[in-house]
Amino acid sequence: ASEDEDDDEESVARAQERLLQALMARAARELPRQELERDWDVLGELGSGSYGRVLLAQPRRGGARVALKLLSKERTPRWGFLREFCTHLCLRGALTCLQVLPLAFETPTEFGFAQELAPAGDLCGLLTPGVGLPEPQVKRCAAQVSAALAYLHGHALVHRDLKLDNVLAFDRECHLVKLGDFGLTRVLGWQVRPAPGAAPYAAPELWQVRSGEARLRLEPALDTWAFGVLLFALLTGTFPWASPARSDPAFRRFRAWHRRTCAGRAPPRTWRGLGEAARRLLRGLLRVLGTPQALALQVLPQVGQGVL
Repeated sequence: ASEDEDDDEESVARAQERLLQALMARAARELPRQELERDWDVLGELGSGSYGRVLLAQPRRGGARVALKLLSKERTPRWGFLREFCTHLCLRGALTCLQVLPLAFETPTEFGFAQELAPAGDLCGLLTPGVGLPEPQVKRCAAQVSAALAYLHGHALVHRDLKLDNVLAFDRECHLVKLGDFGLTRVLGWQVRPAPGAAPYAAPELWQVRSGEARLRLEPALDTWAFGVLLFALLTGTFPWASPARSDPAFRRFRAWHRRTCAGRAPPRTWRGLGEAARRLLRGLLRVLGTPQALALQVLPQVGQGVL
């Protein structure tokens, strides 16, 4: 990118961070206390993890069913909760990003906010292991996730945690899917310690630098790499490698093929079921960090042309 483009990106990033800080300050002042059992009719649990839990719930005063995300105060700092909630608020114009109700709250032990319910669950639950999803569904998912990432990147945000579990489906045929879980999302240029995320999705630059050594500048290419891995999983029902490490045989074979494709080298076995156009698209996404990526321009037209 040119110096002018870099300056524009940094200007957008600074403005986005100022907006987030203002929203966080307001949310902190207005954060009400609630009693879960008093204010919500809990109908079941949708998921749980180290972060906390997600409940199927309905306001006792009436209203639609929602996915109630509750974050443990023992594990989640107040500012981390506020940043996740306010990042959601910044994305209310993105139809391909999961939407929240504009009200956060706290209980004695948890922080919480309500987000729209995705009845079909996440893509991980829809996927047939070793098979993937039918081609029409993959095309729909690719277009919508690409649009969500393009919106984030256009607003100087990097998701940092793109994976099957964080793409939510509103129907089993994937006519509507949305990107969710913005707990790790930060402004472009944010300096983070390069600890790896979910191993198969992590870019090699994150994996190869030891946690705690240096700090890495966040770039959209982190999401682009994870998007390539996600598309591979949707197409095949498996991951291309266990981790993007030199010690991983599948990753070594991919990198060797990636470097020698122009010489006509045959693709690794796990890639041979893909069409040439799909392989070319994935190679474009799975490039080293620092390579300029125009995600929406690169993916959306090719999806429309039946590449996948």
